[in-house]
Amino acid sequence: MSDLPENEAFYYGLICGIKLFQQKIVVSHKRGEHILINNTPYYFQDGRERLQEMLNKIFESEENKL
Repeated sequence: MSDLPENEAFYYGLICGIKLFQQKIVVSHKRGEHILINNTPYYFQDGRERLQEMLNKIFESEENKL
């Protein structure tokens, strides 16, 4: 690694860190767990989950009007 230029070593470290965090996000989503960022929990949803949540809110508000 000593033959790598300093900026290239930084680049590889950055890429490695990004890939590790991507894996952490995917695993937490599959498990339905949250990720803490600045002591705030965040949950990740895919598009279908988000659409279902929005439709449920719409139908609930329509039922409350009746």
